[in-house]
Formats: sequence, structure tokens, C-alpha cells
Amino acid sequence: MGYVRFFRRVRVAPGLTLNLSKHGASVSAGFRGAHVTVGRTGVRRTVGLPGTGVYYTSHHGWHSGVHSAPQFSNGQTAPSNGISDKSRLFTFCLCLLLGLFGIHQFYAGHAVRGLIMLCLTMVGMGVIITLPWMMLDLILIAIGEFHDGQDGRIKRL
Repeated sequence: MGYVRFFRRVRVAPGLTLNLSKHGASVSAGFRGAHVTVGRTGVRRTVGLPGTGVYYTSHHGWHSGVHSAPQFSNGQTAPSNGISDKSRLFTFCLCLLLGLFGIHQFYAGHAVRGLIMLCLTMVGMGVIITLPWMMLDLILIAIGEFHDGQDGRIKRL
């Protein structure tokens, strides 16, 4: 059975595109290999090596399935109000100063992500991946879309 697919990408400015499809519109910001897309289903972050097919994508949103079931990591559940007890300002400073090493990810409770960033940076060539990843995290922290390990949104200040 066939279906009709509609997708159009419109470049608004360098690094900023408007994506139109039959399911709605979304906006993407970033550059080749690293971008953030905000649409009707939430926020999607993608970081990868252009031309290799190797990439990492995370999605936080209303229809991602993340919020429909309790968390099973370490037996803890997400905060009832969806707000983390972590400091957004402190997370931003950690990301700005030590983001290449993934320290902000460790602070937020994402030990695996932090370890990946740390290992990639230590290898040397990993800076190609971790620098855009860090910059995307800075943007997400600044706009209030960065989540902790229990999927609670990092609170203000």
C-alpha cells in the first residue's frame, strides 16, 4: 500500500531552516553534523559525523513515549512536577567551562553521555563530535529544554 509523502526544507538563514511536512512545521538550527529541531512533538538533538552515517539523536517531547511510562533507571521515577532540583545556571557554567569533557552531563545525571563525551575528547579526534554536542547542550540549557537523568527539566537559576 502506498502513501503520499510531503516534505519541504526552506533555508531561512545560514544554520536555520524551516521544515514543512504533512504532519506540521518544525524549525532546525545548527550546522552539518549537529543540529536541534523544535516541532510539534518536542525537541530533537542530533550530533554526528557527516558522511559516515554515525550519529546520536535524543528526543524530549510530548509524544516521544518518554513521559508515558515511569523511569526504570536505578529504581527512581521522574519528579512529579517534571522539574529537576539541579541548577540551570550551574549546569550552564559547567557546560561552558568543562563541556568538552562532559562534566555537565555527569552533574545532570547522564553518566553514560558524560563518559562518551569524556572518552571522545581524550581520544583527540573526538573534539569534532564533542564541540558541536557541547554547543547544542549550551543552547538547550539556555532555552530551558535540558533534562536531568530522571527526565526532569533543569529549573531556572
